[in-house]
Order: sequence, then structure tokens, then C-alpha cells
Amino acid sequence: MNPDISNTISTDLEFLAQCPMPDARRFTAYNINGFKFRTVSREQGLKTQNSRVFLTSNTSCIASNADKNATQAELPYYGKFEDIIKLNYYGWFIIVLFKCQWADTTRDEWFKIDVWKFNCVNFSRLIHTGNRKDHDPYIEASQANMVYYVDDETDKEWSVAMHLKPRDLFDIGDVDEEEITRMSHTNNKNWNNFLMLIMRISKLQ
Repeated sequence: MNPDISNTISTDLEFLAQCPMPDARRFTAYNINGFKFRTVSREQGLKTQNSRVFLTSNTSCIASNADKNATQAELPYYGKFEDIIKLNYYGWFIIVLFKCQWADTTRDEWFKIDVWKFNCVNFSRLIHTGNRKDHDPYIEASQANMVYYVDDETDKEWSVAMHLKPRDLFDIGDVDEEEITRMSHTNNKNWNNFLMLIMRISKLQ
């Protein structure tokens, strides 16, 4: 490290630059924010929905079909959990990430508010599914709120988002199932993009 700038670099940034420990923990369920979240695969065969997620974010979007100019707005994001990963930065701090399938809420043809003022989403078109730097399917666990989706009986491609209130949970451990996943920093072609995402998240804390 350059001694001229060593005193200007925070400890958090030093640990981020080292990358997390190679053994990441992967979960199928996780308790946070008063909710117990489960991945889509974990809740297969169950009658309850614990894999649906909601958050708001300041996003560049198209104002309307008539106005194609991009504008900044606080947009709702609705998704479904695919994966839960806990990264350990050598004990200095821990980051839990939720990987999600995100419906496109940036355009009117895939997101609408019905006459009863409910938000409706269409999962026929997903966003953040590619490998570009702006394709970020991950969010920090602390950002997540739970919703559940009710199918629109008049149009099965649409779902009505129902928001839930947090409940008091007795935390008896993060999960009852987990596996250890070894992450290769050199062979994963998306690792640099992933690290940039972590650094952006750290700036928001």
C-alpha cells in the first residue's frame, strides 16, 4: 500500500479490498426485519409465501409511454428470493445478501396501480438478469420487506402485491438448513462486478 495514502483509507475499505473469506454461507431461510424469509425452492409444496420481497429505490426510469425521457424517481421493486448468501470479511463485518428475481416496475406495461390503489406486477418480464455492471439482482438483507402476491383472476399474468407488517420473532438461529459454498475469486468472471456491488452497499450504511 502506498504510505502516502494509507492514513486516508478506512478500515472498512481495507477489508473490502481483501475480498470476503472464501467459504461463504448459503441459506434457504433467514430471519430479519421481523420477517422469516425463505427461498422459492425452499417453500415448494408449502401453502404460505415467504419468498416475496419488496423495497423502494431511487431509480432512473421512463416517465410514461408518452414521455420516453428518463427521470429519477422513488420506485417500488417487487421480487422473489432465489438465494441467501452471508459473506464474512474476516470477522471485521458480515454482509448478508438476498439474490432475487425482479419484476420490471420501471415501465407502465409491466407495473400498474389498479382502481383500488393496489400495486400490481407482471413477472413475465424480469430485470437485472444479465451480466452488465448495472444488473444487480442482489440486495442487502436489511433492505428487504415481505409481501405476498395474489393472482389476478381476470388476467393470470398479473399479481396484486399485498404488504405485510413485521412481527416479533424469536431468533433461535439464522436457519435450520445451510451449506458451505466455496467462492472462487479468480475463476468467477462476475466477481469484480459483485465486489463493486458490495462497495456500493457499504457506502449506503
